[in-house]
Amino acid sequence: MKNPIALTLAIATFLIANLAFSSLALAQKDFTPRHYTRAGPFEDVLQDLKDAVINRGLVIDYVGHVDKMLNRTSAAASSVTESGSKSPYLNAKYLQFCSAKLTHASVSANPFNLSICPYVVFIFEAKTDPGKIIVGYRRPIPPGPSQLTKKAFAEIDKLLDGIAKEATSE
Repeated sequence: MKNPIALTLAIATFLIANLAFSSLALAQKDFTPRHYTRAGPFEDVLQDLKDAVINRGLVIDYVGHVDKMLNRTSAAASSVTESGSKSPYLNAKYLQFCSAKLTHASVSANPFNLSICPYVVFIFEAKTDPGKIIVGYRRPIPPGPSQLTKKAFAEIDKLLDGIAKEATSE
């Protein structure tokens, strides 16, 4: 290219596109749920997951039965899996709970951090892989540059990660 303006525009376009795709890849990585696996009966791992929450002095507010909900609503949602079943799960649940200490730190940093509470861990057993139990959580991603929020969210991430790891260790 002999035109310096065209060359500058081409380089700028390349850099902007590269930055956009890099940011997208980073965002995808951050929003990917962290999970661990363990072989065994679903109910045993579910009990270990509940114990991992309770052993930290936390109270489980609610247990969601995703598997039952999907089976119950598949006709109304016109939804079936590739195999023709109503749900991809043999079993699927989530546990909802909160830590007063961590939530206080989080919302003190930014009132909008309330969006992370309650904390949720999930557990499922896919029909395609019976006996392989997946336990995980959606990672809390700080919504800005606040160091206080980053610190609070790192502590929440550590808590959720410890719970998921404990439930899947044998």
